[in-house]
Amino acid sequence: MPTTPASPKANIAALRRLMAEKRLQAYIIPATDPHMSEYLPEHWTALRWASGFTGSAGTLVVTPDFAGLWTDSRYFLQAGQQLAGSGIELVKLVIPHTPEFIDWLADTLPEGSSVGLDGSLMSRQWYQSLEKRMQAEGIRPDPHADLVSPLWADRKPLPLEPVFEHPVKFAGATRKEKLARIRAALAERKAGYTVISSLDDIGWAFNLRGRDVPYNPLFVAHAVIGPKEAALFIDPAKMPEDIRRKLTRDGVQVLPYTSVTAYLGKLPLGASILIDPKRVSQNLPGAFPGGVKVLEGVNVTTWLKACKTPAEAAHTRNTMVKDGVALTKFFYWLAHTVGKQAVTELDAEARLHALRLEQKDCVGESFGTISAYAAHAAMPHYSATPESNAALKPEGLYLLDCGGHYPGGTTDTTRVISLGKITGQQMIDYTLVLKGLIAVCRLRYPKGTRGYQIDVLSRVPQWMQGINFGHGTGHGVGYFLNVHEGPQSISPTPGATAVMEAPLLPGMITSVEPGIYRSGQHGVRLENLVLCVEGEKTEFGEFQGFEVLTLAPIFTNLVKKSLLTKDELAWLRAYNKLVYRKVGRFLTAGEKAWVKTAMKI
Repeated sequence: MPTTPASPKANIAALRRLMAEKRLQAYIIPATDPHMSEYLPEHWTALRWASGFTGSAGTLVVTPDFAGLWTDSRYFLQAGQQLAGSGIELVKLVIPHTPEFIDWLADTLPEGSSVGLDGSLMSRQWYQSLEKRMQAEGIRPDPHADLVSPLWADRKPLPLEPVFEHPVKFAGATRKEKLARIRAALAERKAGYTVISSLDDIGWAFNLRGRDVPYNPLFVAHAVIGPKEAALFIDPAKMPEDIRRKLTRDGVQVLPYTSVTAYLGKLPLGASILIDPKRVSQNLPGAFPGGVKVLEGVNVTTWLKACKTPAEAAHTRNTMVKDGVALTKFFYWLAHTVGKQAVTELDAEARLHALRLEQKDCVGESFGTISAYAAHAAMPHYSATPESNAALKPEGLYLLDCGGHYPGGTTDTTRVISLGKITGQQMIDYTLVLKGLIAVCRLRYPKGTRGYQIDVLSRVPQWMQGINFGHGTGHGVGYFLNVHEGPQSISPTPGATAVMEAPLLPGMITSVEPGIYRSGQHGVRLENLVLCVEGEKTEFGEFQGFEVLTLAPIFTNLVKKSLLTKDELAWLRAYNKLVYRKVGRFLTAGEKAWVKTAMKI
C-alpha cells in the first residue's frame, strides 16, 4: 500500500512517479472540492497535501521538471513563506481568480502531451477553458485522472456531523415557499430542472445548515430541483429522522450522497437542465442522459438568496449591534491591556472569540480571524500561528479583520487601532483608506450599476498619491451562510468572471474594504458591510444607494484631519454617533466613556 509522503517535496516526487506511469506530462491540483467551495473539509485539501500552501485560492501545476503554484496578491507573502524549500515555485497571478496556468501549459507542453486532473475538483467553466486551449495546441486533457487518492494514505473521511434546521423566523420563508420561488425562476429561464452543487445555495434552498466546513455553517450535499420533485443527496448518517420526515412532507427526497450521478442519468429525455458552470464540477454533467438540453447560467438560488428580504435585513441590523458590542468591548480591553500585561496576536484573537460568544445566538466566527500586529498586517490574509505569534507592544498599529455567524446574519468587519506611538505615514495611510471607504459608503448610483463601476472610488485617494491595493474592494456576504458570496462584487476587473458583471440589486449585502499594505512595515484596511437600498427616482432614472450595516468604532486618533473634506468629516461624525447610539447602551460606563473619546473628531 502507498504511504503518505512526509513533505511537499516528497509528495511532488510521488506525483511525478505516478504521472510517469500514467504517461501524463502535467498534472493540475486546484484549491477546491466537488462543490467549488472556498473553505474545504479536510478530505478535499489536496492542494495543501501536495504543496503545504494553506490559502483558499491557488492552483498547483506539476510537470516532470517544474512545479508551480499560481495564486493572487492576497497570498504572495504567505505562499512565498509556505513554499520555501519545497521545490515549488510561486507564480504570481496578474489578475485574481483567472486560470493563467492554462496559457502556461499551452505555451510550455509539446504537441501530443497529456494533462491529468480530477475533473470533480475543477469547475465546468475552467475545464472548458482548459480543454479549448489544450486542444488548439494538440494537447489532451484527462479529467478522470485522480492521482492524489492512491497516494494520500491518511486522508480524512468526509465529515458526519448532523444537519440542523435554520428556523423560519430567521430564514424568512418556508422550504415550500423557497422551492416555489426557485421553480418560478426556472420557468422564467425556460428550464425544468436545476442541478445545484454549491453548498450555500443548497443550505438556503432547504433551510438547513451543517458543520462540515470550517467557518461556514454548511453541509456536503448535491441537490436536484425539478418541476414537481426535489432531491437532496447527502450521507444518510447526517440526516436526523425528524428533519427527514419534514423534508419528505415538503416533497423532497433524501437520497445517498453518492447516488447523484445515477439520479441524473435517469432524468427525462428532452428535459432542460440549468447548471452554473462556475459552481458545478466538470464531471457531474457527464452523468446527464443524451438528448437533454443543458442551459448554463448563475444558479437561480444565488440570485434569490443574494437579495435579502426586509425581514432578513432587519435581523441583520440586530446582528450588527451584537457584533458591534463584542468588537467595542474587545478594543476597550486591548487599549487597556497592551503595555500592562503580555498580549500576543493569538491572545487577542482568543479574547475576541470569547467576547463574541457572549452575544446572544452567536454560533462562531464566519472566517479565520486576522489578528495582525505591525508588519504582519501588510499580509492581507495573515493568520497568526504559534510560530508567527507576535507580542503586541504599546506602539504601532494593530489590524483586526473578523466576523461572526448568527442565525440572523453574518458579519465581516475590519478595523485598525493604534496601540501607542504612531508615525505620520501611518496616519496618512489610514486616512487615505478611510476616504476610500467613505466614498463608497455614501455613494448614490443609477439602477443597474455594476461593482467594477464603483471600485475606482475606493482607490482614487490612493492613486493620487501613487498608491494602490491588490485586491478587490468588496464581496457579497451571505445570511448565516458564506461570508463570501456572489453574484455581486466590487472589483477593478470587469468581465474577468461572470460574477463581476452582476448588477447591484436592492437587498444585496456587500463589503467595502480598501487597504494599504507596506511590506515589512504596516497594513491598514477598513471594512464595512453595506446594504443596497432603493433611492430616489428622477427624470434621469432610478437611483440606489448603500445603507451601512456595520456598527464598530472608526478610531479617529489615526485620522489626519486635514486630508478629509467637510462632507467626509460630517459622514465620519454621523457614523460614529450612530455606533455610539446603537452599541453604547450595552456597554459599561467605563467602556462608553472610552469609546466616545476614541471616536471623537
